[in-house]
Amino acid sequence: MHKLNDVAEHPPAILVVEVNYSTASAVCDIVRDCGFAVAGCVPQVKPGLALLAERPVDAALVDINLAGTLSFPLCAELDRRHVPFWFLTGFDQSVIPPVFRNVPRIAKPADPEKIRAALEMLLPQPAPSQPPAEARGGNLILQTLDEEDWRALEPFLEHVPLRVGDVLEAPGMPTASLTFPEAGAVAVEAVEGGRAVEAALVGRHGVVGASVLLGRRMAIHRSTVRFAGEAWRARASAIAGLTAERPRLRAALLRSVHDLVAQISLRALAGARETVEQRVARWLLQVADSLDTNEFAMIHETVADALGVRRAGVTVALHILEGKGAIRSNRGRMRVLDRERLLAARK
Repeated sequence: MHKLNDVAEHPPAILVVEVNYSTASAVCDIVRDCGFAVAGCVPQVKPGLALLAERPVDAALVDINLAGTLSFPLCAELDRRHVPFWFLTGFDQSVIPPVFRNVPRIAKPADPEKIRAALEMLLPQPAPSQPPAEARGGNLILQTLDEEDWRALEPFLEHVPLRVGDVLEAPGMPTASLTFPEAGAVAVEAVEGGRAVEAALVGRHGVVGASVLLGRRMAIHRSTVRFAGEAWRARASAIAGLTAERPRLRAALLRSVHDLVAQISLRALAGARETVEQRVARWLLQVADSLDTNEFAMIHETVADALGVRRAGVTVALHILEGKGAIRSNRGRMRVLDRERLLAARK
């Protein structure tokens, strides 16, 4: 089949199956007027099958009654070849076999405008110029942006590595950029008196630098890379300008702030009510979701630092979770074996 986004050089070829000469001639004229090519015009099933075997056909307009012979064997071959088609017929829906009941039907006498409309709908339109989601990277916020907003934002994005321990923002300091992780994860930490506790973990589902989106240039939290990966980064000044001009972009980015606030709230509630085992189970699930994997590098000190608890308590909690068959911890690697059991341990 021809590539439909190259219509000027290779116009899609339409097969016309019609026994009446004057009707067939009129339909072929309409096909050409619409900018398509006529692959052939046949009055019977047999020559139609022969034509399909000889040349490419992109779509077809098919009469059902071909001088007493039904065209369904030809329709079956079109269907087998994944060639879309419309019925152009005086027969009603009851005559059509169930397998073809969903095929669109144009009633005779055919209205030229309906045939023109059918040809427009029959063939897929050229793919939009929008880059596929994967071209925007692995960050889900970027993937779901409106096309116009994405095009406005794209020139300001640069691809950067996320290295463990890198500080992306610090409390009381101007936030220089907005960071969209696509692999790895960033710990958003509450810091006081030299001590830090992880308040949230941001991976490919979110964005780091919420103060920029809230109209404040000074960071509230410290954001530190917890798991290495990659990200897209945009300057704070560029984001501020774009979100002022584009309310849809601002709304899309603010949804990530809502999710961040929700995660911080749940962490605060867990810290007040849950046991160390429950908090460790919750954190492991968040890590797995943020990294989009059930296996990752991790040592006990990492969990202890994130939750603000003693390492010994983390070790006991991990042993309990491993005994339940929820996880396996070995040589600095963590593997979630049974997500349901880990969820149950969190309750």
